[in-house]
Amino acid sequence: MTRGERGSVTAEFACVMPAVVLVLLLALGAFQFVSQQIRVSDASSSAARMLGRGDSDADALSVVQTLVPGAALASSAEGRFVCATVTLGSAFGAASLAGLVARARVCALADGL
Repeated sequence: MTRGERGSVTAEFACVMPAVVLVLLLALGAFQFVSQQIRVSDASSSAARMLGRGDSDADALSVVQTLVPGAALASSAEGRFVCATVTLGSAFGAASLAGLVARARVCALADGL
């Protein structure tokens, strides 16, 4: 190693490290958002089944809040079906800055038909 190259590895490492950290943080944020979307989807399935059985909106909202704290529930009747839509704004770093919202809509037969 010549005298002019001294410290070049350290300088290259210092330049690359912020990019590596950024990529890791973005990957972690994406993983957390996907996990949140799965929880929202499960909560909407549970709510739709409950509403389809004839349970009250308050009972379905209670289950949704237990599964996904802070989520909102909207229900609607469409013919023989009752639909539940669960929505939750992202609370994770880059996902919240991007305004990502986890939303899932599931429909079930009304009155167990």
